[in-house]
Amino acid sequence: MNNKIKLLYAEDEYTTRQNHISYIKSRYNFEIYVAGDGEKALELYKKYKPEIVMTDITMPKMTGLELIFEIRKISKHTKLIILTAHSEQDKLLQALELQVINYLIKPINRQKLKKSLDTALELLAPKIEIIENVFILGDSASYNTQTQVYTQNMQTVKLTNYENKLLEYLCERKNVKVNCYDIFIHLWDDLDREYSAESIRTLVKNLRKKLPDDLLENIYGGFYRLNV
Repeated sequence: MNNKIKLLYAEDEYTTRQNHISYIKSRYNFEIYVAGDGEKALELYKKYKPEIVMTDITMPKMTGLELIFEIRKISKHTKLIILTAHSEQDKLLQALELQVINYLIKPINRQKLKKSLDTALELLAPKIEIIENVFILGDSASYNTQTQVYTQNMQTVKLTNYENKLLEYLCERKNVKVNCYDIFIHLWDDLDREYSAESIRTLVKNLRKKLPDDLLENIYGGFYRLNV
């Protein structure tokens, strides 16, 4: 499971970009996405929804201010840090209106950069909520047992009624082996129905195709386990 905070860094100057990335990687365990212009940065933001965005002001195709303006249309919670070689008062005021954490003047002081990133992490912490009915199934998938919505790679994947019931049952017993007969009784809840291990095997096989690799394990003796 990947619980890394995602950071998007937009900077058109290659050397500056590489130096800051190296510094950040040496001190934080972030998932980092990099863009050399504003349009690419916005594309990456929409795709990955990073919690923190660091952006230069002056960039080709779209300025840093235009970028964070577009980001604010999407989310008011993303933590924004502005980097610039300029200190014009009007740009500073615009940035402050867009609720940025800090406005750092190049050349960037490493301690000020670290303080800004630490502040972003502190502000993010209270917003991390544990949702009891949502199960994270690997790096790219999740299942909401309340809404019966299964998503993978940010896309909703359709499950049959029995696949939903099976996945919910396994999620509620994650990392515990469950036997085929108990699954059968739970899914069909019909004492008059003849037990069929084959029907469970087929159902498990079909569900496994829709899940991340190695998530749903077969265990000798007619057992299954959801390894979360």
